[in-house]
Amino acid sequence: MATNKKTTAHPRAPAAGEDARSEDASSTLVDLVTEVIREAILSGGYSPRERLKVADLSRRFNFSAMPIREALRTLEGEGLVEITPNRGATVRQLDRQFIEDLFELNTELRIFAIRRGIKAMTTAKLDMLTDIARDYAAAVEGGDLDASLKLNRKFHGKLMEIGGNMEALRVFQRGWELIGAFRRHYGYGPSRQRGLAREKSMLIEALRRMDLQQAEAILRMQHAAAVEDLIQRFDAMGNG
Repeated sequence: MATNKKTTAHPRAPAAGEDARSEDASSTLVDLVTEVIREAILSGGYSPRERLKVADLSRRFNFSAMPIREALRTLEGEGLVEITPNRGATVRQLDRQFIEDLFELNTELRIFAIRRGIKAMTTAKLDMLTDIARDYAAAVEGGDLDASLKLNRKFHGKLMEIGGNMEALRVFQRGWELIGAFRRHYGYGPSRQRGLAREKSMLIEALRRMDLQQAEAILRMQHAAAVEDLIQRFDAMGNG
């Protein structure tokens, strides 16, 4: 585990670009802390309704208080953590309804994006999506879960970007981090990832034909299959 070392330096004027680099480093650290705490929650390291005290988290994971507080706010936005006055942060109860709500929002955001973006679809954009889908299929066949998760996010993130609504993209990305964490922890059922690869190809062909109705149907079919698969995995690990 990376440590957050403290150093002492004399005050000085920041060099050109230093503020931006400092902000980037801070953001990267918060992302790391968020990932560590998220995985600890999903792996059962913390029980539902258990309090998440900053001091305890700092000792356990060897990070300073500031990035931990930022990470808890991020996890609150994802729905994994609840922060209330006078009580602080607690672990949310994870259940089937939470998974269904999370995936429903994700699907509706993607449908919203293709409705907005289909008129701006170009051959170049379709080729880009095709290349990502091809790489995804190759990662699945190669058994590379980490690469397939990143490519799956990239594919649907590009759909959101084509939609052109940056606020929708921001909400999508926040939810997708949690979906990815669920998948890293619970995995996929037999053949589900191959199903995702086929659905990507089907979606691209629908967009190529400018068939919005078919594209929406494919995303809803994908939604139903994804929810069913993850809930089966969730229940199989004793969370039902």
